[in-house]
Amino acid sequence: MKLYRVVFMGLLITFLSLGTASAGMFDSLTKKPGGASSASSGGGDIDSFLARAQESEKLVNASTQSLFSATASKEEKAKIDEIQKKMNETTDPKEKNKLQKSITATQDAEIQRQANDKKLQKDAAKWNDKQKQHVSDAFYNYALGAIQAGMLVPEGNNIISSVKSNPMQAVKLATKLDTAYESVTTLGGIAKGSVNTISALKKLMSAANISVKLPTSATEKAKPVNDKDMD
Repeated sequence: MKLYRVVFMGLLITFLSLGTASAGMFDSLTKKPGGASSASSGGGDIDSFLARAQESEKLVNASTQSLFSATASKEEKAKIDEIQKKMNETTDPKEKNKLQKSITATQDAEIQRQANDKKLQKDAAKWNDKQKQHVSDAFYNYALGAIQAGMLVPEGNNIISSVKSNPMQAVKLATKLDTAYESVTTLGGIAKGSVNTISALKKLMSAANISVKLPTSATEKAKPVNDKDMD
């Protein structure tokens, strides 16, 4: 299993490095719930999986926000502020989750659009060292979260199949099982969607002479990022 994780990790990093040409290949690594990977975690602990899935998603959301704040227009930021306000006001966890996904998806699309913009690329070249380091660190964190998400998908599939194979356990863990299904789908979407975003950001960073570094391990630590560094 350790060898499998090393190979899988290598594939993820290769796909992220290749960019948009590899986006379709993620389907084989981040398949949706229903079929377990025989080389995966062997069942594992559903609570541990859900906790790590949540941390991965949080890291992607936070780094997306940082990259968005560095690249988006005032108008686009205002739109996100409105959705954020609604999310802060609601007390329904499902509605909060739905709005957060909407925010991240909108930010992701805007990052891709802006990163390919020639004017922004020229403007980014004039950023100071602190601003460039901010984008470099946020990019690293985004890639780290995406790699973690990709690593968790086959593990989640395996846990789901393991729980379902035991009827009594499936009934006992029904709520957590539903959450695991949702998490695997979300994580798979993050891993596959990240390829296009990373590819676009690499163009921006290359044009602006910003350091591009991808994590080499899913266990690496996220870098501290402060959005005020872009002020």
